[in-house]
Amino acid sequence: MFSNEGQENSLYELVRHRRSIRRYTGERVPDDVVKEILKIALLAPSSWGRHPIEFVVLRDRATIEAVARCKRMGAGPLPTADAAIVVMADTADCELWIEDAAIASTYVLLAAEKFGVGACWIHMRNRQGQRKSADEEIRQILGVPDNFSVLNVVALGQKGETKSPRTEKDLVWQNVHYEKYGQK
Repeated sequence: MFSNEGQENSLYELVRHRRSIRRYTGERVPDDVVKEILKIALLAPSSWGRHPIEFVVLRDRATIEAVARCKRMGAGPLPTADAAIVVMADTADCELWIEDAAIASTYVLLAAEKFGVGACWIHMRNRQGQRKSADEEIRQILGVPDNFSVLNVVALGQKGETKSPRTEKDLVWQNVHYEKYGQK
């Protein structure tokens, strides 16, 4: 029989503390920490267990800034990030690539928090670039084949801002229904 009485829910605590960090100190995120974050992301579930999600890790400042410019607006955290992870999939190989990429990106965000690294999701799918879509411009810069699509980029950096953890008051219980919509 399951009981969590007297036990800390460490996953809940991790999620409660994870916040979108948009400012970074400029200090380097160690390569081994980035690798640990990727190890967790590679374990994300995927449709039919096919693992179609691929990642491009960016550490070069000029490349990160070029990718940031691929989105007309809303990529503010990227230029100051120490690293970025581009999340994409071969769309010809996976019908549910958006869902799979979103799950993998969530794993990146949670893993970053686990290792004390600031992270922020920068959405790219269906966003306007400078001349084409943000997705097309990113694929061109990174040499990604046309059959792939980019869902997002996760900016990573040492936290340059502090945000309070979420609290019980942040739980929107009215969004939970039992058996039928409207039943609380």
